[in-house]
Amino acid sequence: MAETEIICANRECRIAQGGKCVEGHDDLTKCPFYGREPEELDDEQVGDGQESTSVFDGVHLPDALPLDSGGADKILAMLPSRMIGLIGAYDSGKTSVIAGLFDLFQLRAVSDSVFAGSSTLHGFEMICHDARVASERNEPHSERTKRGEVRFYHIDVQRNGVLQSLLIADRSGEEYEEVADLAANAAGMFELRRADVITILVDGRRLTSPSDRADVMGAIPLIVRGMAENGAFLRKPNLAIVLTKNDAVQASPRKDRVEQDFRAIADHVRDAFADHFGEFGTFVTSASPADVNLVRGAGLDELLDFWLRPSAQPKAIRVRHRNGRVFDGLRIKEMDGG
Repeated sequence: MAETEIICANRECRIAQGGKCVEGHDDLTKCPFYGREPEELDDEQVGDGQESTSVFDGVHLPDALPLDSGGADKILAMLPSRMIGLIGAYDSGKTSVIAGLFDLFQLRAVSDSVFAGSSTLHGFEMICHDARVASERNEPHSERTKRGEVRFYHIDVQRNGVLQSLLIADRSGEEYEEVADLAANAAGMFELRRADVITILVDGRRLTSPSDRADVMGAIPLIVRGMAENGAFLRKPNLAIVLTKNDAVQASPRKDRVEQDFRAIADHVRDAFADHFGEFGTFVTSASPADVNLVRGAGLDELLDFWLRPSAQPKAIRVRHRNGRVFDGLRIKEMDGG
């Protein structure tokens, strides 16, 4: 008759070697460890408030997802950094611009800048997936940004021997549109107050539509006005105005009219808000074209070059702060030595 194998989940117990139960049980059926494998106790309470210890013996890696405002602050403190605020209505192409730039960096240097690292690699891969063949989609797709949060995508680049960080902010387009209705909605937009470059996206596909054209033409100036009136651009950032989805524009019989409309939007914003911005630039992009025969990321080299261009240093203003106490108004009186 085969002997019954004696096992115990308590690794300190030697009953299998002919000893006694380390828990002191004469009746082994009352022992919570006897007859069980050690693996069965992982993450399980074993009685009397006692829990098994973790047996993980590896290296915990960061999740590499998009950063929140606190994470962005840490990046800004580590290296010379450029903060990019992307402003655009829903489905204007914000996520496609971010994903398209990341994909270009995997193929080559972009605007003489070499990819030097990122703390948000998983975040980039997640937004890039639906625009790749591996996703098995019929056409490129971008995940919609959730309302109520701003996410930052981080890239370190080396350019002319200098290492610097690029932080690109991604916020729901609906939240930017709401600024046109109530300027105070811009008050909590950290990415705009800290931005070195504000990038306004103009949806080229919607401009080709007679029913959407008027909304696009009118919405952009209203959004910028709402932010400017609320003091969102305190650093006087550079301003890039970008026509997105140029592949749809070029395929439209209304492409000449769209190009005229885009120039009109850019000229109006430049003239009306010149005091709020530094250098201006206009760009035409096709970050994620539906036609696989077209080059993905067209126009992003020029846009990245503008993003990395140094901003004019704001003039510092000396401000004296007083808390209202009488002692703050006293000055040291020099005395003649006697």
